Amino acid sequence: MITAVRSMFSTPAYNTTANEETDKQQTQSPVPGAEPPKEPAEPSAPRTSLPTNGTMGRDEFLKMLVAQLKNQDPLNPMDGKDMAAQLAQFSTVEQLIAMNKTMDETKAAQAAMTDAIESLEETQNERADELAQLIEGQMAMATVGKVGVTPGNNAFVDKDGNGEIFIDTAGRSGTGRIVMTNDKGETVGMAIVGDIKAGQHSFKLGDYVWDPKLEPGTYTYKFQVAKDGGPWSETTTYTAGRITGMRYQDGNPILTIGDKVSVPMSRLTQIRA
Repeated sequence: MITAVRSMFSTPAYNTTANEETDKQQTQSPVPGAEPPKEPAEPSAPRTSLPTNGTMGRDEFLKMLVAQLKNQDPLNPMDGKDMAAQLAQFSTVEQLIAMNKTMDETKAAQAAMTDAIESLEETQNERADELAQLIEGQMAMATVGKVGVTPGNNAFVDKDGNGEIFIDTAGRSGTGRIVMTNDKGETVGMAIVGDIKAGQHSFKLGDYVWDPKLEPGTYTYKFQVAKDGGPWSETTTYTAGRITGMRYQDGNPILTIGDKVSVPMSRLTQIRA
């Protein structure tokens, strides 16, 4: 009985040597498909992101919508009404953006047109001023040799004692007189004029007797009116004389009346032959 037990355990229940060799072979022989990768792993697909300016365009929206449809729950698909609403909202936003862009372009075009109109008006005004100066210059040249009348109190006497004055009594009437003064302020002559009516009048100095006789030259004068022996009152006087020359000053024609008086063309009130 004891012998039988020994024979049962004299041989090992399993071959330890074979197991060790099997384990060794398994360790040395790699499992197919378990080799480590020899090259770098492939990069993952890039993520779709918004443009750097932070705005979403049509292409980005459609890509996002397609991705949403691909990844939706088959048991709970996306509602078609929601999709239509999203598309309608996006279309509305795009139309508003396009409208704003069109309005900005229209505003810019209107601003450019306004600038062009202002520039054209400025150019036309400059040309109009140049034309006006040219016309005024031609008119000024045509006055040389004629008698010009302008506000003032100068009287010109030639070598024959001839000269002319212009006055405005401003409603006064009565007896008139002419008082002549030289360049020193001294009264050198006085002449009584007959009955004077209200209004504007011209008088030729050669028609009156002066004692002493008026010498050729430039004088200042006063014209006074007295009613029924009353006090003498001053009237409005004008300078009248032959226009002897013309020159330009700052683009404006300046006329020379007599030998000394210079007046702008625009100050002439009358031109007489």
